[in-house]
Amino acid sequence: MKNVKFNYMKNFKIYVLLALGIFMAGCSEDDKVSVLVQETVTSGAILRTLSATGALDMFDTASELAFSIQEQDAEGGALLDRVEITASFVDNNGTDDSVANATLATIPASEFGETDGLPSFEYSVTMAEVLSATGVALTDVLPGDQFVIDMELFLTDGRSFKNSDTTGNVSGGSFFSSPYQYTELVDDGIAFDIEDVNANEVSLTNPNEDYSVSITIDDGNDQALVETLNLYRAFVDRSIVDDVSLSEPEALYQSWNIADLDIEEGVSSLDLVITLDDLYGPNLTFDDLGVNDEFQLRYEIVTADGRVVTTDENDTEYYRAVFVTECIQLNADAPFPGEYTINFFDSYGDGWNGAAIGVNIDDAGVVEYTLEAGENGSATFDVPEGSVSLVITFISGDWDSEVTYTIQDPNLKTAAAGGPSPDVGEIPILVCE
Repeated sequence: MKNVKFNYMKNFKIYVLLALGIFMAGCSEDDKVSVLVQETVTSGAILRTLSATGALDMFDTASELAFSIQEQDAEGGALLDRVEITASFVDNNGTDDSVANATLATIPASEFGETDGLPSFEYSVTMAEVLSATGVALTDVLPGDQFVIDMELFLTDGRSFKNSDTTGNVSGGSFFSSPYQYTELVDDGIAFDIEDVNANEVSLTNPNEDYSVSITIDDGNDQALVETLNLYRAFVDRSIVDDVSLSEPEALYQSWNIADLDIEEGVSSLDLVITLDDLYGPNLTFDDLGVNDEFQLRYEIVTADGRVVTTDENDTEYYRAVFVTECIQLNADAPFPGEYTINFFDSYGDGWNGAAIGVNIDDAGVVEYTLEAGENGSATFDVPEGSVSLVITFISGDWDSEVTYTIQDPNLKTAAAGGPSPDVGEIPILVCE
């Protein structure tokens, strides 16, 4: 017989299999497995997970995993000899420091208790104990790494059972849940968020705005665990002309001491604006850009104990790309329907002083929108489906030199921008796909 979770006897009679199949026809899948184990368990045994709780924290060596395990065999636990527990470290951060099957503990039958008449044991392990067993330093543990806890069941007749011996019904079924193996993915526990303020793309055809984002950082420990925020910039030239690539490798763009950022209720924040000229850098101009070129911006946090926390794929936690796009115009023949947003800005902070944005849909009359007071504000207007004309104008006020604006289309892309001292009169609107 093979050492597998459910092993069928080679000389099992055909009629017995047929009878068993008929009996199980009305059962659920897990019920079938339960009956099969109970009737043929002389060829196997299982470890059933009663509970598995906890997590391993990359900053806390006292964090722990806890398990409640029950053993089942053909003789109600009489075949139980011991359970051996090991830990593995899977390095998913490129330094190849993985460690396999380091010994954690051996639980002999004499140390088992009893749950529902069957042998059971409680086991917990801390991050410190896992690190000690694997020989991994805490500072080598990064987000995305994994710790794997394996349990192997040994019987008194010399057979053993582990994860590779299971089937899906046993390892993941609702009745047994006996995977023999538990994988813990390490998370950094740092809440890092980048919120786009502008569209953050560079268009070859429609108005562009400076790169602008709002960043928040919360380590859950009043920022005692984090130290430095770094920003790296790279450029990928995908519109190569005359076989000359203008691509630029990643380089550090700017660093911040997190303790120096604005902090409120334990959360640090940064309103970051990079002008387009700074985004292009000293070697590029707008005229060098082509469709699908890409500025890559990668953020990283250096922790107080020297670890680097980051990601390197677009739209993941610490990584953003700014693509160069070209407008496929959607409002060439008629206004594009939907809700438009006017964003008002006043550098002095006392409103627009009589200046306004005028909106006229289908010659129904001009509706004026303005900033009555303050540094900034917004207003919206709707263009109905089937509209045939849309005319937007800038109406001058007393202090136009303080005034700037952007108009966002229904897709939240910038359709127009102006100021300070915007041109008086009609504002061209460009709605792009």
